[in-house]
Amino acid sequence: MKMQLGILKRCFVILGLFAFWAIPQHVAAQEADDLFVRIDSVEKKIRRLEDSIPGLKNAVNISVTDVPLNEFLRAIANNAGLNMDIDPTVNHRVSNNFSDVRVSDVLIFLSRQFSLDITEINNIFIVRPLNIPAPRPLCFVEYNDSTNRLTVEVDGEMLATFLKAVTIETGRNIIPSFEAASEPVNAFILSMPLEDAIDKMAYANNLTANPTPDGFILIEKKPVPITEVQAVRPYTGSDQRNQGESVGANSVVTVRQLGPDSVSVFAENASLSNVIKEIGEKCGLSYILSSPSDRKISIQITGAGFDQVFTSVLAGSDLVFKRTNGVYYIGKTDAPDFMTQKVMPLQYRSVDSIAFAIPEDLLAEVDLRVFKELNSVFLSGPQTGVEAVAEFIRQIDRIVPVISIELLIIDYSTSYTISTGIEAGLTDQQVKTSGTVFPGVNLTLSSQSVNDLINRFNGFGWAKIGQVTPDFYASLKILENQGILKIRSTPILSTLNGHKAELSIGNTEYYLEESVNIIGTQNPQTATTQTYKPVTAELAVIITPQVSGDDQITLEVEVTQSDFTERISTTAPPGQTSRTFKSLIRVKNGEMILLGGLEEKRDSKTGHGTPLLSRIPILKWFFSSREETNSNSKLNIFIKPTIIN
Repeated sequence: MKMQLGILKRCFVILGLFAFWAIPQHVAAQEADDLFVRIDSVEKKIRRLEDSIPGLKNAVNISVTDVPLNEFLRAIANNAGLNMDIDPTVNHRVSNNFSDVRVSDVLIFLSRQFSLDITEINNIFIVRPLNIPAPRPLCFVEYNDSTNRLTVEVDGEMLATFLKAVTIETGRNIIPSFEAASEPVNAFILSMPLEDAIDKMAYANNLTANPTPDGFILIEKKPVPITEVQAVRPYTGSDQRNQGESVGANSVVTVRQLGPDSVSVFAENASLSNVIKEIGEKCGLSYILSSPSDRKISIQITGAGFDQVFTSVLAGSDLVFKRTNGVYYIGKTDAPDFMTQKVMPLQYRSVDSIAFAIPEDLLAEVDLRVFKELNSVFLSGPQTGVEAVAEFIRQIDRIVPVISIELLIIDYSTSYTISTGIEAGLTDQQVKTSGTVFPGVNLTLSSQSVNDLINRFNGFGWAKIGQVTPDFYASLKILENQGILKIRSTPILSTLNGHKAELSIGNTEYYLEESVNIIGTQNPQTATTQTYKPVTAELAVIITPQVSGDDQITLEVEVTQSDFTERISTTAPPGQTSRTFKSLIRVKNGEMILLGGLEEKRDSKTGHGTPLLSRIPILKWFFSSREETNSNSKLNIFIKPTIIN
């Protein structure tokens, strides 16, 4: 019996797991987890009640086919002597066969199979469907200010809530219409320009995105097309409404209103005044046409707002429009009623750079004045011209990235010099013995020291060496110099995107320049002028960064290094050597690159001595003086640019 109960328990567990995995595939993972936890809690509650309610341990033998679940539960309750309240919505159809199974196991099985919540209050079992709250709609918005690209992922969120998140993230006012505010939206858009992303999101959800003249973007439902109204007007002279138009040509004007602020217009060979009248009449617009025009136009516009339609219709003519309190005033540009003024404060750019960036054709009819103190521009002119300039300024008034450039400059140089030789001669006055013998030999001997040395050699051979004169001197030099110099500097430069960052580290020396001027002809006089002129040797680094998409930085690098060399005379300017390279590279934000490897090697050998004797091996060390110099220097520059928004 126990073995049979164990087998039944395993069957119930398997059937319960199968029922759990049979949940529809579209249920979210979080919802499935919550359901599993709730069902597991039902089993734990029934197990705890087995000791206090004996009826749960009763065995049942029952077989049913296509019976309502609530009737099936009542039959089990009556058989086990249980009090049970069953919700009327628990009306699933069941077909089961239970043989010698405990009531508690049957209830647990049915709870798993049909997602039932079974609770107990004062020995009364209450059976209800499990109420799992729906998962919160997905709404993710990410905006890159430097690239003006938007990434969104939304699933089931209301349009109003979604647009609020987009507005907060981007700083651009995007609002829904009253009819579309509660519409659920679904979209996934990866790194697209802001306007394109909003337009594609609206299109995917059967909505329209309409920019407004004041910089907003209005999201509306796509209007249901209404019956097309068409007016065909032949110019025969009999139509009293078309008096004054040319005779012999046919014109067609078709106006279709698609929504509260959406219209389609088709016109062929029609006068401008008639097109304006048809738009006003068919769409119920209030307008005042102060300057009628017979100019013929052919145009087709679909699904545009009224402001955009009038802008397109009046393009190329001498007429402009403005809207005041819902009334469209249409007339010539030079009319006082169509002049407007606007002050635009700039948020991110300097007013000087903006003023020179506006195209001349936009300023043909608009007067622009700059207010540096307020970082603002004042626009005056026709409304359409002022709005066109204002929209252009809004588009280029964006945050300019700041680039921090870390430099690591390493200049490593080594030198090796050896000097050897013996010099002797006469001076106009006696010299004293002086110099060093350790670690290098650089010794000058007086005539007395030389005579003492000669006297030490006399007597060792058949020849006797004579004495030197008191003005005689001898110099002995055996020197070796080694030097290692390592210069390391870590400056940090910052600059705006597209502007140069410059660094210069240098040394200035001066040389004397004399000029002789002869003044006068009868009694000429000579005037000598001395001028000290500077000569500079420097390490100069010029870097121009340019930020592109995906946080890539293009760097234009120019490095110049110059050094002083020996002077040809004491008054001559020092010689110079220079090394220069230019490079154009592209790196990611925060990456470090190595530029350099500028290496300079110098080898020089100089010497002088007695002719012929200075070339004989061994003897040449006594009859010549030589100096040999080897030097090597290498410059490396590490560059790390970082974007600071």
